[in-house]
Amino acid sequence: MKALRIKIYGVVQGVGFRPFVKRLANQCNILGSVRNEGFGVSIFIQGETDNVDNFIQYLHQKKPPSAYYEKIELEPAKTIPQLSDFVIASSKVSEKIGLMPTDMTVCDECLEEMNNPHNRRYLYPFINCTNCGPRFSIIEELPYDRPTTTMKRFQMCPRCESEYKDESDRRYHAQPIACPECGPQYFLHPEIEPSVKMGIPDWAIPIKIASDYLSDGKIVAVQGIGGFHIMCDANCESAIARLRKWKCRKSKPFAIMVKDMNIAREIAHISALEEELLQSPSAPILLLKIRENEMISDKVAPQLAHLGVFLPYAPVHHLLFKFDAPQILIATSGNRRDEPIAMTPEDAMSRLDVADSILWHNRPIHNRVDDSVGFVANKKLFLVRSARGYTPARFSLPQDGKKVISAGADMKGGISVCDGNFIYPSQYLGELSEPMTQKFWEETVDKFTRWLKVEPDIIACDLHPDYHSTRLAENLSSKWNVPLVRIQHHKAHCWATVLEHQNFEPALGVVYDGTGYGDDGKIWGGEFFYVEPRTAKCQRIGHLDEIILPGGDSAAINVIRMAYAYLIHSYQSADNIPNIPLLKELSSLERQGIERIYSVWNPPITTSMGRLFDAVSAILSIAYKNEFEAQAPMLLEAKAHEIPIQEIISMKPYSFRIFEDDESKQILDIRPMIRQICDEIVSDIPVEKISARFHRTISIATIKIIDSEISPIGSLRFYFYKYKKNMRHFWFCLL
Repeated sequence: MKALRIKIYGVVQGVGFRPFVKRLANQCNILGSVRNEGFGVSIFIQGETDNVDNFIQYLHQKKPPSAYYEKIELEPAKTIPQLSDFVIASSKVSEKIGLMPTDMTVCDECLEEMNNPHNRRYLYPFINCTNCGPRFSIIEELPYDRPTTTMKRFQMCPRCESEYKDESDRRYHAQPIACPECGPQYFLHPEIEPSVKMGIPDWAIPIKIASDYLSDGKIVAVQGIGGFHIMCDANCESAIARLRKWKCRKSKPFAIMVKDMNIAREIAHISALEEELLQSPSAPILLLKIRENEMISDKVAPQLAHLGVFLPYAPVHHLLFKFDAPQILIATSGNRRDEPIAMTPEDAMSRLDVADSILWHNRPIHNRVDDSVGFVANKKLFLVRSARGYTPARFSLPQDGKKVISAGADMKGGISVCDGNFIYPSQYLGELSEPMTQKFWEETVDKFTRWLKVEPDIIACDLHPDYHSTRLAENLSSKWNVPLVRIQHHKAHCWATVLEHQNFEPALGVVYDGTGYGDDGKIWGGEFFYVEPRTAKCQRIGHLDEIILPGGDSAAINVIRMAYAYLIHSYQSADNIPNIPLLKELSSLERQGIERIYSVWNPPITTSMGRLFDAVSAILSIAYKNEFEAQAPMLLEAKAHEIPIQEIISMKPYSFRIFEDDESKQILDIRPMIRQICDEIVSDIPVEKISARFHRTISIATIKIIDSEISPIGSLRFYFYKYKKNMRHFWFCLL
């Protein structure tokens, strides 16, 4: 006989892991127990040596699809003579904390049952099993068990309880288990009585009515797993116009939810990996290149080449489409601009007044969580917003460290908590300029520190003195009476990339961004760093050539000003600038104002790559203003996508210059490129070709600074690029 104690760290709660272990133990003739603990799962096994060895082997080979092992610890143990069975023991709270399970899309087996008229869960919008359903959004405390979730208020009926206790059942120990008799229900606001019998169960009637509203061109707010969506027909221009006006969102693209993969393939170019990701348990929104079609209004994503697309992931979404809602729906976050998404029915009824109807349910959401957004490049998924399906997550440190709460930045707000061994980033929180988002930020800090049992040694924040996150961090520093450490914005980006890739060897990092307060008081954003993760060294070794920032932060909105500044910078005098269309869009007063800035003793100075992209977009007369963040660069990129990639790869780059400044930093001077772009405008070279060549040039110039022997990659989406040579690593981040 042989006995072992096993500790498993990783995603092993809320994914059907304990039932899997019990079935495996029975299969291998093993005695013992399994239970949830704070860090993950602990197992005691006892049996004949061959059986124990087989158990360990199958533990690796047959784990549930949504389970993920960070590490497994095996420790010899004494045998217990009186053991006669293998049981799932009561959960135990422990000092070490593991990963909380993420919310998962409804599985195919549950969908089949939901669509079966003979199944007791027919058309039931809260169907789930151990392989799918809500997790993080309903967790109140750890370990993950029904009494520590918002499902605790729903007493299981005898049939659900029987399934919950039957180890041969797919719902064995499924914590959110429910059925129409004992589980949550959907309701409609304002309430409406159907005029005719619908021939469907009562619990599905509110969803059927909401579906009819969507078909009639109305706007409906729908409560899902982590909050509310605002939905409307993606081809109904009147509804889209109402939604844009209410959201103060003149042209920013909306994400769309499509009925199924067949519809997705009709409207977008989709690779095998993208198709796999769209149908994965995490079901993110993916940025896909759109095909020409008449199924979506031009008002959904005006003039853009890519659009956020996702599939229905909650049972209610599938039911809306089943009841003949339009096959393509705008499904945008349930909030006004910059606010956090509405989480409760009361919140939705008070804030989402654009909706003609509100479809809500009575299963409380404890942790609001938006949809994750990502794109595929070089056959990998890169997230630009990490939320549902990917949060919570954690990243290991190269060595033990201090306990830290990190405050994040103001835009794309989020926090992270370090327990000394791992860093736990939060879900996307929103824009911290909005007071409600600041409250959400504080709630998230409280939850994560309570879950992780962290009392911080340090509070970390951005170097920028005027960020809302900086002020919130200062309050935390006072509350906990611990030091506040200020980190330069782009160094933080660089460290985050190093940690994400788990590379702890010396590396070169390139961070291309819009704005960040620099160590020298200037506005950085086109930066090259040398980092040594194990010694925490981060040295700035180069940057984009400095230029004035006319009007300070307003130049990120009125990008025509940035364009004129680059023209003066490149031609040394306003008199030398060729007669391009942009000049007609600037009044003489605006020109004089920008020209005078050069004579000011101490104007704002920037190295921002984002401002260069803004400027080129305006110089090409593509966009003179950013009506939403990064609109001008996105429109510039859309033009480049009209050129075949093979043609772009063969393009000769524009001229640029690399030189060393007085501090031996590598400086990228792009003035020769700006002059050549203007020459091509005068020569009537198509804007699409100029944009493609510009992107090509930035790629080549960047790699030229890193290593003159590297051949450039021929991709337009340069957001992340990893290169390895002679034990050196390079990440290129265009944020």
